[in-house]
Formats: sequence, structure tokens, C-alpha cells
Amino acid sequence: MDETSSVSSKLIKPHYLSLLEELSKLSELSITVDIAKIDTIFDNVTESIEHILECMPFQKSAMVLITIMNSIVRLCVTDQSSVFISRESFQLMFEKLHKFIMKVFKSEKFSPVCASDILDSIFMNLIADDFIEIFLRRFLFEDNLSTNDSLQQDNKSSQGNMVDLHQILEQYISYSDSSLLKTPIVSVDAFRYHYRPLLLALQKCIDSYLIRTFRQLSARQLQGIEAVLIFILSMTDKLSLLPVLIDLDYIKKSVEWIHSEIFLFHIANLGLLTITIVYNLSRDKVGFKKLRAEKAFDVLMTLKQSIDEINNKELTECFARALIAVSTSDEQSEENKKLILETSETLYKICKQADKDPDLRCDGYHLSEILELLQRAFANTYVIKHIMEDITDGNSLAIDYFAGLFLSFYGTLLDPDPNDLEKRAIQYLLKVLLQISSYPAYLQQLIDNDRFCIIIEALATRPKQDDAKRIWCHIQEITLRDMPKKETASKIYISYHYTDEEICKEFVKELRKKKIAIQIWVDYENVEVSEDMWEAVSPNIRSASTVIVLASTAYGESMDKFQELSYIMSTNKARDPQKGLVVITTEPNFSSKRSWMNNLLKDHTVIPYENNMGHMVSRLYEQIGIAKKSPFSFLGILGKNKRRKRSQSEDSSRSDLNRLSTKTDIKKELLNFNNKLDGTVPKAYSSCSIVNSVITVTGSATSATWV
Repeated sequence: MDETSSVSSKLIKPHYLSLLEELSKLSELSITVDIAKIDTIFDNVTESIEHILECMPFQKSAMVLITIMNSIVRLCVTDQSSVFISRESFQLMFEKLHKFIMKVFKSEKFSPVCASDILDSIFMNLIADDFIEIFLRRFLFEDNLSTNDSLQQDNKSSQGNMVDLHQILEQYISYSDSSLLKTPIVSVDAFRYHYRPLLLALQKCIDSYLIRTFRQLSARQLQGIEAVLIFILSMTDKLSLLPVLIDLDYIKKSVEWIHSEIFLFHIANLGLLTITIVYNLSRDKVGFKKLRAEKAFDVLMTLKQSIDEINNKELTECFARALIAVSTSDEQSEENKKLILETSETLYKICKQADKDPDLRCDGYHLSEILELLQRAFANTYVIKHIMEDITDGNSLAIDYFAGLFLSFYGTLLDPDPNDLEKRAIQYLLKVLLQISSYPAYLQQLIDNDRFCIIIEALATRPKQDDAKRIWCHIQEITLRDMPKKETASKIYISYHYTDEEICKEFVKELRKKKIAIQIWVDYENVEVSEDMWEAVSPNIRSASTVIVLASTAYGESMDKFQELSYIMSTNKARDPQKGLVVITTEPNFSSKRSWMNNLLKDHTVIPYENNMGHMVSRLYEQIGIAKKSPFSFLGILGKNKRRKRSQSEDSSRSDLNRLSTKTDIKKELLNFNNKLDGTVPKAYSSCSIVNSVITVTGSATSATWV
């Protein structure tokens, strides 16, 4: 049997290679128009391909098919007279090859490795010798009418379904889409290095039809543009590829596309694809910021009337999700609020459905994507209040749901090798819970959930759990509020957005020129930028006698700043009502577009922006009445501007945690924690209790301290 296999392999290999050699000769035959030889080569491929594939392993046969198709596509694109496509022998060959390739994509043996190999083969074919430029030009710039005319002149041709050049190239692009969906991107840098020309060519192609021309698209061109947009959309569906696309200026280009007159005219055909591309790009942090800088929300709003007139449910929902993703303000018209509220309700419903799905999916969306959108929707105060209004027996069902969802698979946070999408889901779920905990009315319901508090407390002691630390700080402020308050130290805490760091540095420099007898705490002097900054920041907020907020547009658009300011307000009771919190605007004529910011700061002193930092500091000096610094006081308190990894107030945070841990009910809960799980094990850990893992790392529950 081994000898038979060996002989078979020796016979197949040259036969397969001979097919490729014959196909390579076709370019010469098209010049001499040797019809008989052309038909012979095509017939030979049609007759022998099935036998060749039968004797090969699945992955190798798939690569043979794609390699042959690569050669055929090149021949068709370079054949200006469409001699090849006009032959019935070609039509029969292409039909057979296409059926075999589609079987590959539908097969259970079609693995990620196989998909990756096929994708690389197609992409390398397109970028070799700048073939992609000719490919797209033939695909979009011509009507390819000559093909059908030639087909009719071929006496051998039947009247069945015949493909023309445009259809061949469209199917070839669809092979890339099918492969890309299943391909794991192992090396983003390698993808960027090898396929940058391809990505730029696709971008240039869309530019040519949506930006650089004022002519309406023909039906054929429109169909081609849709195929190219689907190709781009498939790449934006890969989170790992978003940085590559963003580096190649796809943010700016996509906003330009949806702002063009040609796009508006063809929005019924191109709207869903292009707006989804914009939405996908917003899922990357850098992409999100760049879209806001490009005023994507304002550009999207120019499309609203046209989208309303089309009255397509799928397009309207896609549009609303994009609006939520890039929104910069919750000061919307009632009509817009209604659209965003309806979309948020839909997201909440499909979130509950995705949670029950084994793959955590619903309507094509993964749970991580749904939670990410909800987190952005909850940046609008009216949205989070609307969703939380579902009250039964005095409790919000939404709060119970999100807390329960967290308890069901928080183990992903402790998994050393987690599923990327599940990890992303639990991270955004924590951000949603952090938003909920920023509202005192909702926080109490979370505190009443003992299991939730215990897990959050344990996570708050672990590195890289900044959101859990923030939630725990909110819980502490409520649970410790009846304990005697420490007197606040003479300290100024400065809250600012990182994009305003240079302004903050100038402000601090001017403030210190006054030689004030009070410590100034600002994060860039005291803590390294990391995922654990809150551990150093929160104790200094609590111990500060004065908080200065450097308000800006970026500050108002940041959910992190919302949560920080909420925490500042919750600790503000021990401060002087007039001097405890002062707002300094860092922009001319600044006006916040977020209602949360206006609500939190409305009763506090505001020092408006001046083009003279010294004047602004003098006004602050007068407002809070700071005493001048003695030449012998506070020497060495501020030190040099060196960053430190730990705050000097860490001991304060540690003692607060210990005090809370000694409460009788919490002690009892910690001691009986495993029993209270009632057999419920988080999804990411089915074989052992997550609590055992937490205790191993952070300390025994019986020690009454989790730090």
C-alpha cells in the first residue's frame, strides 16, 4: 500500500505542476489567438482536477485549487480582449473550480490554519507586481460588455449561467472574505509589513469613486464598490487589525467617504457597509479618539434625514449604534434621544440573550461588543437612568442583571490564558458596573449584594484591576461613612485630563511661585502611568483639603474623569463648601456638553479661562485664601519631580480595607464563601472554585484582611 501511495504521489505532482505550466502559456496564446490550444488547456484542467484532488490531503488540495485560481484570475485581468472568458471551455472550467473552492469553505476540515494559508496566497497574488492596481481598475472601471458579446459569438457556448470578468473578480474577493473570517492574525506587524500596499490600494479605490469624482456610479460600479467595502469591513471586524488600518489613515478617509455627495446619493446601497466600518474603527481606543477629532458624530448627523427617508430597520439600527459609539454630548434633541434610547434598549435585550448563548453571541454580535456599546451609551445620563428604571420590589432588575452576569464569569479575569473576546467582555462589564456605582442611588443596591462586594474587594487587591479598585472605593465611601472622619490634610489635589498635561504643568508651576504652605499632589509627579493608578490616586483624593478640577472638552468626554469626579464629590463632605472644590476652565468660552459634568459642578466656584495663567492662579489664591509658605515649613515635602510607583498614602487605603473586612457580616461571608456559591462556578473555570484562586493570591479569608 505504501508503494502504491508513493507511485500515486509521484504521478500527481508532475501532473499538477504541468497544469500550472500550461496555464502560464495561455498569455502567449492570447496574442496569437490559438483557439484550439486554449480550449485544450481549459478542457484538460476541467477533466483532471477532480482526480488530482481526490489523491491529496484536504489542506493541500485546497491550496492547489487557490493556486490554480490565482493563475486564472491573473490571466483574465491581463486579457484585455476577453478571449479566454469567451470560451465555453473556460466557463465549464471556472464553474467546476468555483464549486470545489466553495466546498472547501463549507467543509468541517476548513481550519484556521487552512484559512490563513488561502488568505496569504490570495493576498500575495494581489500585491505581486502591483497586480492589485490592474485588478481594481478592470474590476471597477469597465463594464465588461465585450465578454457577453464574445460569448454569444462562441458557437459552442450554451445559454446557461455564464460569468463575466466582473463576476469572476467579485467571487475572487469573496474567497478572501471567507478566509479572513476564520484566519487568526498571529503577527500584526507581519500583516502590516506584507500587505500595506493592498490596504492602501483598497483605500485609494474607494477614494476614486466617493471623493474624487462627482459622477454618479453605474450599477456595475456600485456593485464593485460594495464588494470592496465588504472586503474592508471584514478586516475592520478583526480587532487586532484596527491599529494597522488606523495607521494608514482609514479614520480620516472613512469620515470623508460618508461626508461625500456621491455616498449620500447612494446611501441606500453603501450606507450599511460604510457606517459599520466607521463603527468598527471606533472600537479601538486610538480610533475612537481620532473619530471624535474628525467630528464623526456631526458628520453622521448630516445623514439622519436621508436614513429616516429610506426607512430601513437594519440601516437605522447600524446608524444609531455608530452614533452611540462616537457621541460627544448627551444634549440631544428629543427625536435623537428617542433613537438612542430605543437602540440602548435593544442592546440591553440582546445582551441578555447573548449571555445564554454558548458562544456568547446574538444577532451577529459578541457579548463583548454589546457591553462595549452599552458602556458608551451609559455615558449619556438619560440612557443609564432609563435602563435602570426597570424596578421590581424596590430594586432595579438591570443592576441585578449586570451584577449577576459579573458573578457568573468573573473567573476570566483570573484565567492565565483567557479567550480574548471573553476577557474583553468582562473588562467592559466592569466598566458598566463602575458607571452604575458612580450613582449613589444605584450603588446601594450593589452594596446589598454580599457576593458581589466580596469578589470586588478581592479583585481590588490584585494588580491591573483599576476598575475593580474604583468600584471598591465607591463601596467604601458608603460603608465607612458612619465611621469618624479623619481631618483632611492641607493638600491640593489636581484633577485633569491627560491631554491637558502641559496646561496642568504650567498651572502647577505658577501655583508654586506663590510659595504656598500647602502640598500640591498631581499624578504625573507621584505615580507611573499604569493600569493601577487608582491605587495611588484615591487616597490622595480622600485626604485632600482642596480639589482643583481643570475642566476641558476632553475632561467632559472622558468616562474615567466622570468616575473620578463622582468619587471626588462623594468625599467632598469633609471639605470647606466654598474652598473644597474649585473648577478652572482651560479653554476660552468653555461649556460642557455632558449633563453629568454640569450636574456635579453646578454649585461650585468656577474660575474662567484667561490667556494669562498667572492671573488665573491669583484668582484661585484669593478664592481659597492660601497662607504663604514659611521658608522653614514643608521643606522637602514636594521633593523633586520624580515619578514614584506607590503613593505615600497607601497605608491609609490599606487600613480602610482592613476596617471594612472586620465587619461581622463580611467576616462571616468570607469564612463561608465557598458554601454560598451554591455550586455556581464562573464560566472560565469549570473545574475549581475561583475563590480558592483569589485566596491563594491575596491571603486567607480567616486573616480578616484581603490586602
